Amino acid sequence: MSGEYTGERFLPQECRGEMAAEHYQRYRLAAQLVKGKKVLDAACGEGYGSSLLAEEAEEVTGLDIDKEAVENANHKYGNKKLSYLKGSIEKLPFEDHTLDVVVSFETIEHVGEEIQKKFLEEICRVLKPEGTLIMSTPNKAVYTDLVEGENPFHVKEFYVKEFQEFLGSRFSHMEYYCQYPNLGYFITREDENLNVYNKKGKTQEESRYVIAVCSNVPQKNEINTAGLTIFEDQMYYELNRYAHEKERQILQMKAEAEAFEQQLENSIQQQKEYIAKLEDDLRLLKEPYKALLLHWRHPVKYLREKIKGK
Repeated sequence: MSGEYTGERFLPQECRGEMAAEHYQRYRLAAQLVKGKKVLDAACGEGYGSSLLAEEAEEVTGLDIDKEAVENANHKYGNKKLSYLKGSIEKLPFEDHTLDVVVSFETIEHVGEEIQKKFLEEICRVLKPEGTLIMSTPNKAVYTDLVEGENPFHVKEFYVKEFQEFLGSRFSHMEYYCQYPNLGYFITREDENLNVYNKKGKTQEESRYVIAVCSNVPQKNEINTAGLTIFEDQMYYELNRYAHEKERQILQMKAEAEAFEQQLENSIQQQKEYIAKLEDDLRLLKEPYKALLLHWRHPVKYLREKIKGK
């Protein structure tokens, strides 16, 4: 991993606002399901999320293919119950049926279909029979199609039904959670705790990200989703600033386009006037020649007749 921040890996010191909230929420959800368990955080990146899991788990291993990321994570977060390894999701470096939980957030869409299948096989191999997979991915219908844009780092994204079928090929019990941004206005006393009520949640098809909790045994997960809600006014102001900046750029581009159009019209008019002037000049130049032709027309005719008479 280079030192240059691309926006695709989560770096707490670089990320703010929406992206930070998304990562924090996912790991706080997973942390409610790993208490006293042996956990793998696959494709852990910089390692911050693994450290959140380690607050509750018995043991956490963060796995990433980037050697520099692994070294930095061990230096920054490593302790007796949290370590980081270099490795690939195509071949997880663990014995069969040795892990209680595998966590994989925003990983599966970064690889092609064959590696996706191989990764799922590897997850099932290393999980205990009663183990749990917690996996998230963007909902292509909202993340990509709705905004008519593509993430250049994503190889194969999932629609909700595709994601369900993909996980359902190996797991018999699945719970799905919807992750999405929302905006609101509040009136509170100073330092008052918020008691937030949202009359309508979103379906999986409407959410930006889908988080799946999968197992091959019935699940009794008690996840406090209300406690995961983040209302950060800085995100609103950042979006507002971004929108205003885009509006300013659009107005500037519009003004420049109008100025260019006016310059083009002026240039066309100048060209028309120049052509008209050239035509006038040409007409003036032709006048003396016309008079000369008229002057010599009769003498020439006389000479022609004389020649014929001979």
